[in-house]
Parts: sequence; structure tokens; C-alpha cells
Amino acid sequence: MARKPPPIPKTHERTPGPRGQDTKANNDLFLKEVFNTTNKFRGMHGCPALTINNELNKLAQEWANHLRDKNAMEHRPNPKFGENIFLSGGMDVTGDLPVEMWYREINSYDFQKAQFAPTAGHFTQLIWKGCKEMGSGVARRADRTWVVCNYNPPGNVVGQFKENVPPKK
Repeated sequence: MARKPPPIPKTHERTPGPRGQDTKANNDLFLKEVFNTTNKFRGMHGCPALTINNELNKLAQEWANHLRDKNAMEHRPNPKFGENIFLSGGMDVTGDLPVEMWYREINSYDFQKAQFAPTAGHFTQLIWKGCKEMGSGVARRADRTWVVCNYNPPGNVVGQFKENVPPKK
């Protein structure tokens, strides 16, 4: 009987190995992927590219470490900046996956109503045209990866969705 070939891994799944280790080099590569994918999606909507803010990087990294240490998934209480969070378990992920997952919430956003929707809040923060800078952090433990992105100025401001969340160009 002929054996079936092994399944082709999904785009974001990797064979466990050095990439998934929590090292500075791996984290730098991961965060570069987060940053580049963020700006790719923003560009699709005619929104300006964000710049990296090292203070936001530090803040995001602290929160990612906090979530890892608590083994939790929760937003920072009373955040001063916009925030997107992501948790993955069971696979080694690339930095584009969290951003792609947030972007998929576009399917829950009503561009005609142009108002906050809880099921699209990550997407609207990601695209928010008035945002100028971001910072990101990643923390790993075993087969889990926490990602935090902070944005300044924050998005999802009531009454400002029409001008800040444009449809795809």
C-alpha cells in the first residue's frame, strides 16, 4: 500500500526548533515581521506607515512578559496607548500571524456604520489612520507565544472611525 506524503505545513507552522526559542535574535526577527506586516496592511488602506517607538517597545515587552508569567490573556488595565494582544498555543508562529489574525477582523467591521465593533477592535486599531507609532513585544513559554502591540496615539476613538478606518484602496 502506498504511503501518503506528509501534509504540507500551514504557512505559520514551523518545525519546533531554534526559531521558537525566546532569544534576542529570534525576538528581533519576530518583531520586525510584526512591524512590516502592520505597515503592509495599513498601506492597503492608504494609511501612513508607522514608526517604531522604543518606549512603546519596552511597554509592550513588559506586558507580554507579564502575560506569560501569569499564563493569561488580558488587556492592560487603563491603558494610555492603543493595544492589541495575541496568544498562540501549539505551534511556533511567525511575526506576521498575529497581525494577520487582527486584520481578519475586517470581516466584522461595517464601513458604512463606521463605529466601534467589539469583534473588529483589533482590526480598527491596526489600521487607525491617526496612529503614528507603535511598539511590540513577544514572550514565549513552552509552546505558547504572547504578542503585544501598543500604538500612539491610540485608536478606536468614538466618533472618529469614519476618517480613521478607511476601506481598502
